[in-house]
Amino acid sequence: MKKILLCICIFSFCYSSDKDELKNDGYNNTEYSIGLNDKTSFYGLISKTWIKDKDYGESYITVGGLGIIGSLGYGRKYYLSRGRFFSPYVSVTGFGYYLLAIAAIGGVGISGNLGVDITTIKYKDMALKFQFGLFSGYDPFSGRSLVIPASEGPSYIMPSFSMKLYFGK
Repeated sequence: MKKILLCICIFSFCYSSDKDELKNDGYNNTEYSIGLNDKTSFYGLISKTWIKDKDYGESYITVGGLGIIGSLGYGRKYYLSRGRFFSPYVSVTGFGYYLLAIAAIGGVGISGNLGVDITTIKYKDMALKFQFGLFSGYDPFSGRSLVIPASEGPSYIMPSFSMKLYFGK
């Protein structure tokens, strides 16, 4: 029963229609991501992103979460080079986040990511991409790092990796 409920939640989250208000504002591409994504990391484990293509790369609005953890943000992705399969980039995102686990916390974060998009399958206006990179996040108001530190290694950076379903115009 829990698996069925989880599938229903994921599919209802991934639904979008042509009457979407953000599509009317020029955000003509949609991306669904599962994993430690390049925008908000673990605050958007399952996320939906509306993307507007620009000459430098893309600007986006992202929303994600799993109920007790979530985020909403705006950012920009600058491609170092756009290839057919391999596209390295740098991205910056400002986002609000919340965590309702043991103690309810929330705040505003800034994140940066150095990564690569690898396009594995492309069919018409759809693509399956895998994203790998290095994520760093910081909450300037609380002075807290938004990274899960490693036991041996840097405490200000962590890996990001996700699977993305990309839907074009």
